[in-house]
Amino acid sequence: MDLMLKMAFLNILRNNRRSIITVLAIIFGCVSLIVYGGYVEAMYEGLRESTIRSQLGHIQIFKKGFNEFGHVEPEKYLLTNNDVHRINQIMAEQSEVEIITRRLNFNGLVSNGKTSTAVMGVGINAEEESLLSSYVNIEEGEDLFPDDLDGGLVGKGLAESLNLKVGDWVTLLAATADGGMNAVDISVKGIITTISSEYDKRLIRANLPHIQNLMYTDSVSRMVILLKETELTDEFRNRLVKIFEDENLNFEVKTWSELTQFYHKVVEMFDSQFLFIKIIVMVIVVLSIANTMIMAVMERTREIGTIRALGNTRSEILFLFITESIYLGLIGGILGIVIGMAASKGITAAEIIMPPPPGSSTGFPIRIFVVPRFLWQSMVLGLVAAVFSSIYPAIKAARLKIVDALRFV
Repeated sequence: MDLMLKMAFLNILRNNRRSIITVLAIIFGCVSLIVYGGYVEAMYEGLRESTIRSQLGHIQIFKKGFNEFGHVEPEKYLLTNNDVHRINQIMAEQSEVEIITRRLNFNGLVSNGKTSTAVMGVGINAEEESLLSSYVNIEEGEDLFPDDLDGGLVGKGLAESLNLKVGDWVTLLAATADGGMNAVDISVKGIITTISSEYDKRLIRANLPHIQNLMYTDSVSRMVILLKETELTDEFRNRLVKIFEDENLNFEVKTWSELTQFYHKVVEMFDSQFLFIKIIVMVIVVLSIANTMIMAVMERTREIGTIRALGNTRSEILFLFITESIYLGLIGGILGIVIGMAASKGITAAEIIMPPPPGSSTGFPIRIFVVPRFLWQSMVLGLVAAVFSSIYPAIKAARLKIVDALRFV
């Protein structure tokens, strides 16, 4: 056994040209999976964090029934001052909470005096929101401050459609909490962009007291929580649900994942693409290695005949060729991991800026994460591909007749 292992290792050194071609094919497969997988993982992380820190937060708390019936009878499903106070008390005892803020969401019409368009507005606590919505970019003007009582921020798309500039005034019309109509004037303090260009075409943010005056209410539609780590979301959500149930509080809890469909559709699409790329890479690597292994059998026919004539069995010939492929798979996998990690870090360090993807309003730098599971997956893929592609050539070599092999020219 030891002799066959040594022979296999010496054979891959002796046939260095074939070995280099085989190893390069494995390296190509490993690097492809590591780099693309790291790119997808970085994109998931960027999309997740930008969604959380520009729109949703990690956790949102509503009056129970708000998401189902709030659009029909909004006044019945708002959080009162007592509700907000009790939620703040509970959150003060939770070490995972970084920020908690109030929001009052509404739909309405905004007019510049000549043109009107539908908007999705939100009344915010300016000081807290500036920390929570760190992924909201201010394109023009300045951020909203608590003393800007009648100030507001408008999405870039909305500003373009109404030809708004910083300092302009608009009139905002919306339904009140009891079903009536009311209007207020808002001064444009800044023009902003979020992760979604479509959202920016309808977005307007204003200070919470001004929107409460607009809607004739002192209540809010939700409490938004930003945690210290995204990974804490599910555990924290389950704990909150239990606390609310134990205290018989009439609240419901939603995570950012439950509130966004776009993120899950993007993940589903790229997971499908990644599986397809894995299959293509596997086929390329297998065919490349199989081709070199078949050539190896043809070139070493007399050598195989000599080994058989010295008393080695067919199973030992089969073992010899498969062992060679295992060595090549291990060498190629290790080199592929090293080169893949270097390529990932190099591309990230280059800070290449990609154009905005469909539905987004801003470009982003290419980042490629070094993900441990892709490292060992690429290693396993290279090894499996090498062994799998060597099976047929190895069987073919083992079945050669000694006499025919020795006569082969």
